[in-house]
Amino acid sequence: MTIPSSETWNRVRWAESTNPCVESLFLKFHLPGNAAFWARYTLRRPVPGSGPAVGCLWAVCARPEGTAVACNTHPASEVDCARTRFWLRIGPGELSTGRATGRVDRLVSPDGTSIPGDIAWDLTFETGPTLVHLPLESLYAAPLPRNKIVSPLVSTRFHGTIRVQGTEVRVVGAPGMQGHNWGAAVSPSWAWCHVAGFDGEADAVFEALNSGMPMGPVEVPLTLLYLRLRGREHNQNHPVRMALAKSSVEGLRWRFEGSVGAVRLDGEVVARPGDAVGLDYLSSDGSVVRCVNSNLASARVRVRGLPGGERVLATEHTATLELGGRSAPAGVPSAVRG
Repeated sequence: MTIPSSETWNRVRWAESTNPCVESLFLKFHLPGNAAFWARYTLRRPVPGSGPAVGCLWAVCARPEGTAVACNTHPASEVDCARTRFWLRIGPGELSTGRATGRVDRLVSPDGTSIPGDIAWDLTFETGPTLVHLPLESLYAAPLPRNKIVSPLVSTRFHGTIRVQGTEVRVVGAPGMQGHNWGAAVSPSWAWCHVAGFDGEADAVFEALNSGMPMGPVEVPLTLLYLRLRGREHNQNHPVRMALAKSSVEGLRWRFEGSVGAVRLDGEVVARPGDAVGLDYLSSDGSVVRCVNSNLASARVRVRGLPGGERVLATEHTATLELGGRSAPAGVPSAVRG
């Protein structure tokens, strides 16, 4: 039997070592009517003296009537994972190839105000292409970079149900993705975005990441740009091109520019303040790293160098934007911590 690429890249690292680590597997998708769902399964093994090992279930459900957020922390006794296949359990949540379930309570609004009810999900998701961010697979086993990221399913579709505060939402072919990252600690700074479908190009996929690579006493910023358009992939993950790419964050606006061979990409992702949620990630040493998340962001990507001339891909409120650590804008309050 052939093992899917996503199964390989989703292998949970939690049980492989006793060293400090923070590992996250997450998924997100968009629904009609300016709605979106994001869930995160986090494992944290802290440095000695920084608390116990735990697993966390996160959920953010954005709807026109408001956004509900939650993070429930579970002791290590409620965490389990398989060593020979992709399967993870944290409390009432499970994640495996093509299946995601979970439930969180103690909901709050983005300003931290308690709201009644819970969020529960029972989802299946399809196979799809994998995006490997680092240029060499051997780097995933190397000491540097300290934080690893891969999108085992950079494009997929979700089916099933979400229950939000007692209201059931049917999910039928919702476009989204599933990602995985891990490291000894939470990254000190990052910007990440993902778009599953643009206006007039429903099957197009765009993902971008900006982070830093320590090089002695300095940190070199690297920017990856990935576009899948009409069945063809353009993946700018060559080290030199990643270092030469441009990236700038101003508040809730991220601008980027780079090239993949003869193809040039530039654009921006913007989130409205009312659509942003502050999430406090606890690192392995107990420090707090702020992440600002919006699953209702807008994106515009200009593509040059393809046959047929320049084209502009755009979407309103169906992009995901995350700004973390030093890239996280001030002024967005923390909603939850875990």
